[in-house]
Amino acid sequence: MEIDAGDQEAVAVVQRQLDAYNARDLEAFCATYHPAVVVEDGFGQVVLTGMAELRRAYADRFARPELHAELVGRLAVGPWVVDQERVTGLEVEPVHAIATYLVREGVITRVRLIRG
Repeated sequence: MEIDAGDQEAVAVVQRQLDAYNARDLEAFCATYHPAVVVEDGFGQVVLTGMAELRRAYADRFARPELHAELVGRLAVGPWVVDQERVTGLEVEPVHAIATYLVREGVITRVRLIRG
């Protein structure tokens, strides 16, 4: 299914975020997020808030040279983008994950991460 033209801005932001993640480029990655971003786990529990916490959490992760997120599938509706990913380099075995992103005014404001 093709992504609607109205959803393409949100998709472009999330794709820049994914590209920066795979390049392990912390500055480019953080530039896709709102300064007051909220990141939740799959149950809606807040795991981090704000740019300082985001930066700290991902600086450690980006130090892993084998880190890579493969996009398995993507859905988009308005400001919401849902990615299905296969992440390697975090654990011994690949991690199956789903991430939902809310994009407002060109940046990601809220994320829910669901790990298998």
